[in-house]
Amino acid sequence: MRKITADDLFEFPLVGWLASHPHRYEVAYQEQKANRETNHTDSWIMTVTPGKAPRQFTQGTTDEQPAFSPDGQQLAFLSKRSGTKQIWVMPVNGGEPRQATFLKHAVEEFRWRPDSRGFIYIALIGPQGLEMEDVKDTEDPYIQFNRDVKVLTEHYHKLDGIGYFDERRPHVVIQDLAASSHPRQLTQGPMRHSGLEMSADGRWILTASRYGEDYDRNAGRNHIYLLDAAGVKEPLALTQDPLSAHDAVFGPDGQTIYFLGANWEDLGYDNTALYRTTIQGEPATRLLAQWDRPLADASTFDMPGPASNRLTWDPDGVHLYILTSQNGTVQLARINVAQNRLTLVTTADQVHYSFALSHDAQYVALAATCPTNPAQVLWNRIEQNATEVLANPNETLLSQLILASPERLIGRSETGPELDVFVMKPADLKADSQAPALLEIHGGPMMMYAQSFSLEFQCLAAQGYGVVYGNPRGSQGYGKDFCTAIQQQWGHRDYEDLLAILDTALSHHEWMDPERLGVLGGSYGGYMTNWIVGHTNRFKAAITMRSVVDWRAMIGTGDLGWHWIGRANDVWPFDSQEDWYREQSPITYVKNITTPLLIEHQEGDLRCPIDQGMMLFTAMKYYDRAPVKFIRYPDEFHGMSRNGKPWHRVYRLHSFTDWFSRYLNPMPAHSPS
Repeated sequence: MRKITADDLFEFPLVGWLASHPHRYEVAYQEQKANRETNHTDSWIMTVTPGKAPRQFTQGTTDEQPAFSPDGQQLAFLSKRSGTKQIWVMPVNGGEPRQATFLKHAVEEFRWRPDSRGFIYIALIGPQGLEMEDVKDTEDPYIQFNRDVKVLTEHYHKLDGIGYFDERRPHVVIQDLAASSHPRQLTQGPMRHSGLEMSADGRWILTASRYGEDYDRNAGRNHIYLLDAAGVKEPLALTQDPLSAHDAVFGPDGQTIYFLGANWEDLGYDNTALYRTTIQGEPATRLLAQWDRPLADASTFDMPGPASNRLTWDPDGVHLYILTSQNGTVQLARINVAQNRLTLVTTADQVHYSFALSHDAQYVALAATCPTNPAQVLWNRIEQNATEVLANPNETLLSQLILASPERLIGRSETGPELDVFVMKPADLKADSQAPALLEIHGGPMMMYAQSFSLEFQCLAAQGYGVVYGNPRGSQGYGKDFCTAIQQQWGHRDYEDLLAILDTALSHHEWMDPERLGVLGGSYGGYMTNWIVGHTNRFKAAITMRSVVDWRAMIGTGDLGWHWIGRANDVWPFDSQEDWYREQSPITYVKNITTPLLIEHQEGDLRCPIDQGMMLFTAMKYYDRAPVKFIRYPDEFHGMSRNGKPWHRVYRLHSFTDWFSRYLNPMPAHSPS
């Protein structure tokens, strides 16, 4: 047995994006693993049958998102084998893959047509229309050497993880599988589309977008549109403001539409809920109003497997299946739409992040993670809630590692609700010894720490730190009121809750040294780290990552644009007095910081631009009241800790232990009195 290390990032395969064969008990799934030689993440397709060992189905390194054809004869997937991401197809009984689409630019998502004779998909298409792979770029030097010039004319011109947009847009395309067929573009214009569903008769397609003059100003506030697969009728909006809608499916009658959505006026603090409308676009009605939890996976962790979470009907058209976040777990829910009733199919203390219903709805395949296993594929017999393991790719590695298991406690701030508190104890802490403790703060804030595997937490525990984390008000998974409690004001109720989470852990465990405390977090968690060290000197060291520092600068530079001014009652900082912006910006309190602070930021972060980190670093150096260090990661986006370049992620974890060891001394120091 040995301690886990940051380099084990390269040893853990992750699995997910499950697909179920339409006629037999067989599951296809995506497996991926970081490659230490190429500094990329490789992915391929696996298949497994209950009672048999998994087998590798494709041999590529960029294969993802498997989907069986409705007739069960073929399996399609996306791959970059030809350079850009395209649809490839293989016979389910073996054979060579063949390329099915030949677009010059990437296919982003696809669905089989119900007749198995082709696909609907979303691809990046410019104003000039579809371009094929074999179309060569002009050799004109003026064009060749100016391709990197960015010309901005729209408010919504960038997205973290994607980059700056050009004139190409995600549009809906339909195509036959026959080699001689040509793709046909169904949507036009500057709008963007996401999500696909085709009616059983192949006549209609559902997608999410926003049409109209405010397509750019209110980008992201999507509606469900009904598209004519023949391309004759104009797209019809089936939903209206203030709903922001996505993931629509046809009901069994072909006339009713079910979709997920939330009120955009709640700024993301509402629960994602289930709604129903009709093919004529009648006013939407909400189902399951009594279920005060999001119908979504709101968990956050640093080892995410490939996830899929679509509304799925059983063969009888009686139940819809979807994942839901509940009190630090993510479960599979079954919804009887006629009775407007939700029941949980799973109840295990873990996170289920992908699922695929069997052809007869007797079983469901689930990709799951728990604090001591990053990923496995489970086979659940629905009525009995009995589970067996289909694939456990980390079994051998896990048997060699010393891992920490979190203890779950209940805390409460002086005036707040009950709080989930999780504590991980260093596995080899000597009896009667004390260890430093680290308070971890999640991002969002509309997310939640859950019963999932965290390489960061495990590595810190392996290096002798107690790890404390929990879900303060503002987190999802605990009800709308719990989440909206901090909608207009961060740094107050959540600050109280975070300190209560830490104090709860300290009161239960004498092995934690209250004089050696650290705090760290990313994004909103970075904001709260900045806030904490600006309001207390209780912590001996801190790490703030990809954080918010000054709201005045964030409004005009982040990729979500003016979305954020909703928290300031729609008042721009230069339009009125700036009391809200000053009070809510951690930079206001920077001269109070006496805690040694490590600042981490990604140079390509478009969510919280790197100027935020630079501003904090400069101010810290100016006041010179505490040691400060700034680490910048080139060519990385906001989500580097979850899906960045593998070696950067390893370096990041090493930088944490280097920083905290300087100020907290993780080796056992003394016995508790």
